[in-house]
Amino acid sequence: MIINYFKIFAFLFFLNSFSQNIETIKVERDQKILSFINDFEISPNDFFILNPGYTNTRFNHSELDLNKNILKGDLVRVFNISQNNDLEEISFISHKIKRKQNLSEISSIYGVSKTLILKYNSGVNISRNNILKIPRVVKSNSPTEDRLKPYTVQPKEGKWRIAYKYGISIDILENINPEIGTILKIGQKIAVPNKEEVELKSIEENRDYFEVQNNIQISVLEQKLGLNKNSIVKLNPEIIDKVEKGIIIKVPVLTKTNEDVINLSKKSLKENIINFETKKFALILPFRLDNFNYDSIQKSTPILKNDKLLNISLDFLFGVEMAVNSYSELGIDVQMDVYDSALNKQKIDKILSENDFENYDFVLGPLTNNLFDYFVNSTADLDIKIIKPLSKKQNTDRRIVNTIPNDSILFNKIISHVKKDSIISEKYIISDSRSIDISNKIKQIFPNAKQFYSKVDESGVDTKTLVYDDLDSTFVKGKNIVFLETKEQGFVSNVTSILNSFINDTINIELVTTNKNNAFEGVNISNNFLSNLKFQYASTNKKIDIQKDNSFIEEFISNYNFFPSKYSLRAYDLVYDMLLRISNGNFDDYELHEIETEYFENKFKYKRSSSGSIDNVGAYLLKFENLKVEELSDN
Repeated sequence: MIINYFKIFAFLFFLNSFSQNIETIKVERDQKILSFINDFEISPNDFFILNPGYTNTRFNHSELDLNKNILKGDLVRVFNISQNNDLEEISFISHKIKRKQNLSEISSIYGVSKTLILKYNSGVNISRNNILKIPRVVKSNSPTEDRLKPYTVQPKEGKWRIAYKYGISIDILENINPEIGTILKIGQKIAVPNKEEVELKSIEENRDYFEVQNNIQISVLEQKLGLNKNSIVKLNPEIIDKVEKGIIIKVPVLTKTNEDVINLSKKSLKENIINFETKKFALILPFRLDNFNYDSIQKSTPILKNDKLLNISLDFLFGVEMAVNSYSELGIDVQMDVYDSALNKQKIDKILSENDFENYDFVLGPLTNNLFDYFVNSTADLDIKIIKPLSKKQNTDRRIVNTIPNDSILFNKIISHVKKDSIISEKYIISDSRSIDISNKIKQIFPNAKQFYSKVDESGVDTKTLVYDDLDSTFVKGKNIVFLETKEQGFVSNVTSILNSFINDTINIELVTTNKNNAFEGVNISNNFLSNLKFQYASTNKKIDIQKDNSFIEEFISNYNFFPSKYSLRAYDLVYDMLLRISNGNFDDYELHEIETEYFENKFKYKRSSSGSIDNVGAYLLKFENLKVEELSDN
């Protein structure tokens, strides 16, 4: 492999110069800007880019700006003069510090900055009779070159893409542009390193891009990414041994990730916002406020404690509020109107007659299926998106967004996962009498799979059990994949216990189901057995990572005094995602549907169904291992 050492040097130079050279100094005396920039060997363009407060136009200053005054005590951003290549050091003067003499006074006497004096006197205290080496310097006759230049943000261009293109970290880009904001807008002007077009890095869509979170050796990076050194260096020739924090690296797709590297190339809705107008949506929940006696806490408390639907509604509302707050932090206003459906069709009629729903970007709810369908039919003349938040039951109206993937999505996802397994394995299907149809469906896909059924007693009743002898001598050396299809907790407990007893040094058994339901949870189910069997399934959601997402959890608890429930987390994920999607363009656009997103517990990727509705097809592949549930890659 031929290494271009010039490019490596150029990359390291830019990374080093912009990470270390920008500093904020306190001005020592009143002077004109022109005088100041000559003293500090900074170009006029760079000065005004770093200090926009001294001009009305950051990237196009006027000659008049150069004659403005900088006052003593002003804080000014400059490039560190101690590393300025336009200075030639020619000799030193020895200076004996006099009584009550300070560094600023000495700097003024010789016309040399405090920074440069300190550079050559790092171990000397500024006190009487100590000797300082004062550098005598001459400035280069050549004009100071611009180290920064303006750049106009292009469509679908976030911070990481620009940072990678110019060979700097995101932190450095933000340091150059303190007012850059959380998200970039198309046409926004920012400052970037003054590089020629041929020096810029290009983004390849068939690669992944990761931001390194800590200073690490390349040998450690190999382990973190599951790649060898040659693969990393081939795509990132500037990397030699150590990888600096903040560096953005290019890697092959499908690379694994962890806390030391963040995948930047997963399409981010937050990075591509084009619609900054105020968002408006309605939330319809079954609070049934008429049931409350506002004059008696004693009478209302039991309702709050025992009304499950009310508690789901409140949890959902709290999650929505958190999502709105997070979205508002992007600098975009949100108007949320909350309505009480009261579980009553007449109340829905009243809400519709008294409010204009046509101006909403979307409506979330009602929660229950019958009221949801009633609301959809009652608003047939309105062209608005209606979001179904908690039910798997699909509504086929073209305005509907079904956000819970249906069972066929989960079935196909786990089947596809098993098909992709490159390790040769024997396959088996165990089911009870109520799941024979699913067993036969799996058998059609894996014709060589052996089927087993729960025992039926003499009177024809399904016992929901197997015995050890039913499976004895069944499993082969190597890998055995067992599908378990049931909705009976007792049968899951029975089968997992038997399967666990067959595992040994030569027989490996992995348990799979196409329908992970409540039967696989509960006090009768051994997580040890599920872990030993590497239990795998597709799911619409996963558990929040308490360590990774601790800041959100703490904020939620601070606001509401309890840990966020699955309904709060679902509401947050769903509403935050919807707000971002409608900020990226038309929600009906195919390209927008294809972007897969995930937040705390839920994943979203949409597809227009043949019947017309927009359906979420985003789901997780999960696996029990070492008593933990881990996410599996789709690939």
